Amino acid sequence: MAFLTYRNNDFFGLVDGLNIALQYQGKNDGLSKEGDPLSNNARKSIAYQNGDGFGASATYDLGMGVSLGAAYTSSKRTLDQMTQDKYDNGDRAEAWTGGVKYDANNIYLAANYTRTYDMTYMGDTLGGFAHKTDNWEMVGQYQFDNGLRPSLAFLQSRANDVDGLGSFDLVKYIDVGSYYYFNKKYVRVC
Repeated sequence: MAFLTYRNNDFFGLVDGLNIALQYQGKNDGLSKEGDPLSNNARKSIAYQNGDGFGASATYDLGMGVSLGAAYTSSKRTLDQMTQDKYDNGDRAEAWTGGVKYDANNIYLAANYTRTYDMTYMGDTLGGFAHKTDNWEMVGQYQFDNGLRPSLAFLQSRANDVDGLGSFDLVKYIDVGSYYYFNKKYVRVC
């Protein structure tokens, strides 16, 4: 699993608050017909395999606690992924994502939307990757002066137009939690 990452803050000193990152990801393929690893990073399950790929992301701080972010990633799919996938999807896995965050005045609000193609594994029961998924994540938190930080989040991942199955939720739930900050170095998550 070879990674090569480049990061740049304030876009070469030209745009305050604009940060970019570029990344290369080496392949993590499967096993040969004899069960031998095809590489040093071989993975048995197609859910954890990937071919060579790249990604790019950008964030921009608008000020007053508001930030925007976007990212794109694309990797080749392994031979195992293409031959064992029941739904005969493409030869690349891709994701597009965008998000917004507000973090000021003891309030934290964030929302994120991601569209993936041939990337989201639907589990061993269905035995393949959804050709297209829509993913939503939203979270709200408030930091009290006494160190308590309650959190409420909503997450949903929906597979769309799966051959013979239609569209359905892979994940959909509300997460209620809290953090307690004893000091700057010690946090308890509940």
